[in-house]
Amino acid sequence: MKRILSVLMVVFLAAGFINAQSKMALGINAGIALPMGDFGDNYDMGFGGNALFVYHASPNADVTFTAGYLTWSGKDSNDVTFSSIPVMVGGKYLFGKDKLHGYVNGELGAHFVTVDLPEYEILGETYGGGSESDTYFGWGAGAGVLYQIGHNMDLDFNVKYNMIMSENTSTDYVSIMIGLLFGLN
Repeated sequence: MKRILSVLMVVFLAAGFINAQSKMALGINAGIALPMGDFGDNYDMGFGGNALFVYHASPNADVTFTAGYLTWSGKDSNDVTFSSIPVMVGGKYLFGKDKLHGYVNGELGAHFVTVDLPEYEILGETYGGGSESDTYFGWGAGAGVLYQIGHNMDLDFNVKYNMIMSENTSTDYVSIMIGLLFGLN
């Protein structure tokens, strides 16, 4: 229920920024997520993607709303998985001209995290298994490049450092994503 309410809140926030004069874009990207620190000691490289809504607040500044899904498998066991559904609000500062624009961006939001645990059977008894879910605050900061490949279409390549602030620790990863951004008007 918390997940549905959070997603609805992001949608309503996005709707508040929309007006007839605005320039907006929708996008999708996919890529890899490299675990860092203690998280990297326990999990392999992850995979996933994001859907995004962009509101062009000015020629050099965008407001962004993203929601995605990322998953990692445990290093010692393929039965252990860590997954996150990030729902983020952020900003992007663009520089450059013509068809190529670099940018820096930052985001804040919620990560809906699930850890699926393996199930073991010893002497006919089953142990472990199940999953644990929780919601944590997170942030991300990165840089990227937009390259115009069509009238209202940009190729988007970005790298971002992400941190999920869980209890007594953090889960850090670097995402490397590529995707398309489609202008709506």
